Amino acid sequence: MKTAVSVFAKPVGGVCGTTRVFPDILQTAAKMLKKAEGGILTDSFVTHTADRLVLIAVHDPDVQPDTLIAAVFSAAEEIAEKRHLFCGPDPVSVCRMIIEERDNEPLLLFLSGSEMMPWGEVMIPNQHTLADGVLFLTRAGGEFPSTAEFCERFAHRGLNQQGICPVSLCDSSNVRTTVIPVVGLGFSLANGRLTGPVDLFDTPLFDAPRFWASDRRSE
Repeated sequence: MKTAVSVFAKPVGGVCGTTRVFPDILQTAAKMLKKAEGGILTDSFVTHTADRLVLIAVHDPDVQPDTLIAAVFSAAEEIAEKRHLFCGPDPVSVCRMIIEERDNEPLLLFLSGSEMMPWGEVMIPNQHTLADGVLFLTRAGGEFPSTAEFCERFAHRGLNQQGICPVSLCDSSNVRTTVIPVVGLGFSLANGRLTGPVDLFDTPLFDAPRFWASDRRSE
């Protein structure tokens, strides 16, 4: 069974500058995507990174959800405009992956708090990984690196000392100019439906990398 997974991220209006997306925006986006499930979409998920709204759409490869996604972003921007929330000029980031589902299909989505994220230094790009702007999408397990192997890349002291900081989703506010927060979300995909996510960096095992990223950049 072939399934398409499309991920979109766009600045739509941040509270207190680019710090974080307003909760009403997330709720509105989730409702709009949920209404499309069973039609254009087979599943969806809404999240955020800094002031960017992040939309995950699972759909048939022959179906293009771009019109729906544009409508969701437009509705989000209307909410932001009414509240005079800051909207950055960065373009939309898009990753779209069409895959033949395996019996066990882990998907990892890494979200950066900055367009300056050097994905090429953290990961080894190949035909099974996609990166665009603040997004990095990849399959894991089996013939691909494991979830732990992907996460381990964010515990490399040399990268952390460049300011790359693995954080949980709830700690992903954009509040440092010299630190790039990165969130890792893990899903399982089956029959066009997502299970998850797991907040991959929400563990004390990444306390040391967080310290290295924060402490080194404050010198």
